[in-house]
Amino acid sequence: MSTLPQRVCRLKRCQIMLLLASALLICAPLPALAGTGPSDPWQTLTEAGIAARNEARYEDAERLFLLAGHETEQFEPEDLRIAATLNQLGLVYHAQGQYARAKPCYEQALARWERALGPEHADVSSALNNLAEIYLEEGELAQAESYYLRSLAIGKRVLGAGHPELAVGYNNLAGLYRKQGRLAQAEAKFRLALALLDGADQSASIDPAPILNNLAALYKEQGFYVYAEPLYRQALSLRRARFGDRHPAVAICLNNLANLYHAQGLSEYADRYYREALAVSEAAAGPEAALTGTILGNWAWLVHERGLADEATLLYQRALVIQQQTLGRDHPMVAMILDRYAGLLSDLGQSLEANRFALRAAAIRAQHSAPSRSSTQGQTNVTSQEVPIP
Repeated sequence: MSTLPQRVCRLKRCQIMLLLASALLICAPLPALAGTGPSDPWQTLTEAGIAARNEARYEDAERLFLLAGHETEQFEPEDLRIAATLNQLGLVYHAQGQYARAKPCYEQALARWERALGPEHADVSSALNNLAEIYLEEGELAQAESYYLRSLAIGKRVLGAGHPELAVGYNNLAGLYRKQGRLAQAEAKFRLALALLDGADQSASIDPAPILNNLAALYKEQGFYVYAEPLYRQALSLRRARFGDRHPAVAICLNNLANLYHAQGLSEYADRYYREALAVSEAAAGPEAALTGTILGNWAWLVHERGLADEATLLYQRALVIQQQTLGRDHPMVAMILDRYAGLLSDLGQSLEANRFALRAAAIRAQHSAPSRSSTQGQTNVTSQEVPIP
């Protein structure tokens, strides 16, 4: 069997994708085992990795968890710390949208936990939830629903039906229903998740901000803007209180508010929030980060609609470069930007170039068997990316 570092080296060749996640990921508790303590290298590296991930320092987190993986090579094959390290590494990749790298980490953690702990353990529920998120992003909706439901069933039996931590599972299941167009079911599950948190004491570790964001997005998609805005603002307030003003989670909330104002035709408000979201994303995630590319693409479309062709061209071009680098040249998000850019070029009378971009966008969509999404069909709504639960 290959070692964890060897497996990770192979995974690094996989395509990087953007996390536009509406989901909450679950970080299983670290195993409390004899022989670990303040001077234990694995424990020290793992705790430092968790701190780095929670601060969105993903390169540092990956490095620390890989070092922790080196430490596990001296453990017994069924040592639970191996599964914990794999899960932690999966969370780092997942938080960056690197699903092809996260999936095998989760799968190996799940297999190890099932063997060691049995199929009804809370850690198994955590791994099932996180794997369900990967299947959702890959479009395998039936498999995702099966894993979500199994994860929730275990959680109910282990924690009790009214436990606030079940809000995670209900939020994620609601996200699946939303993607399937089962909007009434999605709303009910989002509200159930929030109700579980409303009844929790203030020390509960689960942040309601991502659930608020997701319910707001559901209302926005249906044109219920008056319901969406206070939810988005509440989520932004919670994220600022928790992370400060310079964090990717804050940029996501700002982007979503900008999208809401854009959808209502409130261009000045939308422009202001896109600018702020971009500044935060560049400072917190980096100027070439996938989140930065998404915000640029959304802002470019607003600028395009306002008739500022030169500025829109620069924004589209920068967004396209970033998205191709982070998502890959054939990702559906790239097709969306190509479509919008083609629309701008057509408006400028550059029909040959516009047709070239439009044909490339159509070819990408054909690869994914996805219906056409024209440049007038809506912004990319980046719903809240949750820091994994401690």
